[in-house]
Amino acid sequence: MNYGFKENNKREIYMTRRYIVMTVVFFILGSIVGINAWIIHELPDVESLVHYEPNLSTEIYDINGELINEVYQQRRIPVVLDSLPNYIPNAAISVEDKEFYKHFGINVGRILKAAWINLVRRQYAQGASTITQQLSRNLFLSLKKTILRKIQEIYLALLIERHYSKDKILEMYLNQIYFGYGNYGIGAASRYYFNKSPDSISISEASALIGIARSPGTYSPYIKRERFQKRRDFALKEMFKDKYISKIQLDSALSESLAVVDHSNEHTIGPYYINEVKQRMNALFGSAYRTWGGYKVYTAMDKEKQILADSLIEWGLRRAEKYWHLTPKDSIPDSLIYSENLPYLQGAMMVMNPTTGYVLALVGGRDFKQSTFSRATQAKRLGGSAFKPFLYTAAIDNGFSPSDFVYDLPIIKEVAGEVYAPANYDSSFMGKITLRKALCKSRNNAAIRLCEEVGPYTVVDYAHRMGIESHLEPVLSIPLGTSGISLLEMVRAYSSLANLGERVKPIFILKVVDRYGNVVYENRIVKERVLSKETACIMVNMLQSVFDEGTAYGARLMGFKEPAAGKTGTTDNFTDAWFLGFTPELTAGVWVGYDYPKRIGNHASGAGVALPIWTKFMEVVCDSTMNYKFPESDSIVYRDICTESGELATPRCPNVRREIFRRGNVPKRLCHLHGKREKTENEPFEMLDEFDF
Repeated sequence: MNYGFKENNKREIYMTRRYIVMTVVFFILGSIVGINAWIIHELPDVESLVHYEPNLSTEIYDINGELINEVYQQRRIPVVLDSLPNYIPNAAISVEDKEFYKHFGINVGRILKAAWINLVRRQYAQGASTITQQLSRNLFLSLKKTILRKIQEIYLALLIERHYSKDKILEMYLNQIYFGYGNYGIGAASRYYFNKSPDSISISEASALIGIARSPGTYSPYIKRERFQKRRDFALKEMFKDKYISKIQLDSALSESLAVVDHSNEHTIGPYYINEVKQRMNALFGSAYRTWGGYKVYTAMDKEKQILADSLIEWGLRRAEKYWHLTPKDSIPDSLIYSENLPYLQGAMMVMNPTTGYVLALVGGRDFKQSTFSRATQAKRLGGSAFKPFLYTAAIDNGFSPSDFVYDLPIIKEVAGEVYAPANYDSSFMGKITLRKALCKSRNNAAIRLCEEVGPYTVVDYAHRMGIESHLEPVLSIPLGTSGISLLEMVRAYSSLANLGERVKPIFILKVVDRYGNVVYENRIVKERVLSKETACIMVNMLQSVFDEGTAYGARLMGFKEPAAGKTGTTDNFTDAWFLGFTPELTAGVWVGYDYPKRIGNHASGAGVALPIWTKFMEVVCDSTMNYKFPESDSIVYRDICTESGELATPRCPNVRREIFRRGNVPKRLCHLHGKREKTENEPFEMLDEFDF
């Protein structure tokens, strides 16, 4: 038998097997080395944490420096470890990583124990991540539970421990962990849940917050109150076991009730104003102000005035719904609610300082959650008679006086092949009346006749120079508000009169400060003279008559006695109701109507629908003790005028009015209707020099 051959064959088989085993071993080792090399290569640079700048909230403040809103993807208020009471970091260590100050980034014993438990239970029942591992995961990795992510997490934890002190790691951890409801870090969490800064929360509150961090949904105080309480108790007992608190502190904390802030009834102050600010911030800084954040945005909003405006729009619309028997907003089924065309009555309001242009309050609609469309800045509606001041401004600036006459009589014209016959609100005519009376009584036919004399193109020019930016059709009916304009434009234009002929740019954002304290944007007051002071003074005086004897007299009946000037506006078929007015300190405008052209109700005029809202607002914000007066130009004079002749009054004139004039444009002859003696047919009237008075 050939034993030598068999021996050689066995040796070959052995060598082959050995070769295969070694190949497999080297392949496995090579794979492990390669995978590890790849993992290490793909790891982020932990040294970048030296310059680590987490996402922060962008904070929005009102004109008085009060925080009114935050914009964020991660709501975070950074804290420094040294500023925190000891029991906050101690609670984190007790609950999350008892060996934190002893290990080098990972806890091997904990890993083995967790692995055994998970193997026995055949599920992921227990984690073994240290605080450093959690930090590495939250900063650089996804939350998906995979072997690869776990290996990366361990590597990163080891690297982080090599580069940073334990205190620095703990500080970063307390600023990074998620506490639920968009809150990241202990600073934001303590403010959200307890409305306190971290340095003022109690041991009990600190333990509750640290307990939430394990699983914000599981331990939410709003939906899992019992679990939230038990988790707080667990954290306290762990702190006691680790000798971070005494028995007395433990008992006291366990007996303390946890009163978290109720956010269920919270609503955003001035949501349309805030949205306007967000749009402007987006134009200035792109999405960085939301994603990276850290900006402080100081706005022109006056919080108290904004809250008042929000409430009064709702009050005024409910009042209108009740008076005109309209379908109330709250009774409309959700199936009929479409954000682009809401079926219930809407309103808008804007309040501005006419001197600075600061927009103090803005209401763009009734319910921001149902529609973000701003009826104050985006909607273009017919202005009705609220447009008439542009006609009268053009007339006054071109030589007319308030005492000049115009005829309020029927007009029948053919326009574009159709008969045009405008009518007045009350379907009556007053005949020969002064410009002042025509304006304050809002006589449509008188306005059309005056427009014929002044010229539609001239009216368009004055409207544009005063602040209207929308396209205007230069037609004869333009003083009746036949072109679409926004509330913002109207408030700006009326402010040109209140500001003695200087147009100002509406300002929403005063300045923006970045996270480093640098002013990166600052708005400046921009003024441009568009009217003479004399013209503006005369127009203000004429518009005061709207309150004292015209269509806004209802404000006086409501008890508003302060100096004010303004104009009502109502469109055909009562589809739009306006009131624009100003005091020596504020300009405010109100619009009421439906999103689509629809009749509000019979005789639902600007005086009946919009004016009450304006009046209620001004009653609250105007200080009656200040004795405000409208400023006047030195080139303005007053004279007693006979209202029947428009000439200088004599003692015999039965109806006399103290009228305002531009110096040099004062009537120069005595009233020919009520003079001292009858004059012959060919005798000239007595002429007087204006400086004789």
